[in-house]
Amino acid sequence: MIYPLTAAGILLTAAAYVLLRRAKRALVVLTHVKIGRPPANARLKNEWTSVAQLERTLNNLARRNFTTVLPGELSKSRLPAKPVLLAFMGGYQSFYTEVFPLLQKYNAKACVFLAQEYVGAYDAWQDPYREPWQNLLTETQIKELRQSGLVEFGALDLKARDLTLLPVREAAFGAAENSFRLKKQLGLTVEAFAFWPAAKWNEKTAREMLHGLENLPVLTPVSGVNSDTKTMFLKTLDPAKNPWRTRCAVWFRR
Repeated sequence: MIYPLTAAGILLTAAAYVLLRRAKRALVVLTHVKIGRPPANARLKNEWTSVAQLERTLNNLARRNFTTVLPGELSKSRLPAKPVLLAFMGGYQSFYTEVFPLLQKYNAKACVFLAQEYVGAYDAWQDPYREPWQNLLTETQIKELRQSGLVEFGALDLKARDLTLLPVREAAFGAAENSFRLKKQLGLTVEAFAFWPAAKWNEKTAREMLHGLENLPVLTPVSGVNSDTKTMFLKTLDPAKNPWRTRCAVWFRR
């Protein structure tokens, strides 16, 4: 019984390799949350990526000739041969202190997804008994990041709530209001939207929630690689939660 299973596995792997190789401009979206070392009493350690691990990822992408792209570039008629979108959820202070220097070192680009209500404060949407609160980006830091040309900004819910658990009308207001305030109060052009967190994803309901934001690419909790970058909803890969799937996706696109 071992040999048939092994042969089938080899054939499936070969087929996946060929399909991904043919999709020369298939987009890989890598999502991260917190960068650094988790507190000793953190219960959400799978939200954390070490600085060393992130640098290994950037180095690996560079060696394999991937090109980092921003959400605002996805509407271009022609993307690089091997595009990758780096997304950072929540707008944590560690993006400025740990990630930004790495972006400058590797000349890489990234998109940070913010909840306007908590800019300059802390991630009060999390239970501090499960995960100690972390400081978030300040307006001054956001301005510097924007001026660098390496960082674009996306929107979450206004309070970083899980929109998939809210009534459609309430969720729609949270999504639209956050985008409006990021532009009005911080001068940010919102280039993408992300369903994060997302416990009960449903594309039909999501479309109803995003009325008025249809021109933006939307990051979803659906895992995978995007062969069609013109679609509204994009699949994502989380290196911290699914390291092997992420490595395989990058390897197949080499």
